[in-house]
Amino acid sequence: MFLVIPSIDIRKGKNVRLIKGSPKAETVYETSPLEAAYNWLEKGAKTIHVIDLDAAFGEGENEEIIREIITNIDVKVQVGGGIRTLEKAFRLLEMGAERVILGTLAFKQPESITELAKEAGSRHVMVAIDHLKGAVAVEGWKKVTKLDVLEAAKLSVEKGANWLLVTSILKDGTLSGPEVGSLKRLRVELKEAKIIASGGISTLKDILEVKKIRMDGVVVGKALHEGKISLEEALKIEKEV
Repeated sequence: MFLVIPSIDIRKGKNVRLIKGSPKAETVYETSPLEAAYNWLEKGAKTIHVIDLDAAFGEGENEEIIREIITNIDVKVQVGGGIRTLEKAFRLLEMGAERVILGTLAFKQPESITELAKEAGSRHVMVAIDHLKGAVAVEGWKKVTKLDVLEAAKLSVEKGANWLLVTSILKDGTLSGPEVGSLKRLRVELKEAKIIASGGISTLKDILEVKKIRMDGVVVGKALHEGKISLEEALKIEKEV
């Protein structure tokens, strides 16, 4: 099953989008994170993607807003951003998150993936593979590692993650189309993993392209918030053979 997942990024309590992960290139939207989540639900979304940017940058957190979304809106929520301890991961799952997204923690302490998968179930564990020209970035994308995208993906799956979220930093927030090269490579090497693509989606054609290369879903943010894509039309692609 292919998923179209609308995204909500939260910074200082507001619904925002960044370009290439930079706080200096921020757009703040009038709708609150909770209002945006209601909007996606009303338009038919089954899952939404919520990222706490303050937590990712180590500048605070927006956990109470995330709690409001999870407890008040009847939709599956995958949550990421600054989940740097297992305690926080378990807390978000207990709160009702469908999936927690590990980034920095997954690569600094790979055994954390195994422990979380063992205790919560691998279907609730997603690893974020955020990359800059194929090199994995951590700590709110501030630090680029020597770890290759494919190495990171294989490690994550071996340790027990059921989902991978693959984001091209250079594409994120740019509306310039998806970076398909790394996605194709991962699909060839990891036939059973559930891979969600993120970054650069600007048109329905982009979503179709991601589906064509056999991804399991796509996260769409800026294009939805700015009306470049209709979520209702995008969700029709989920059902197309």
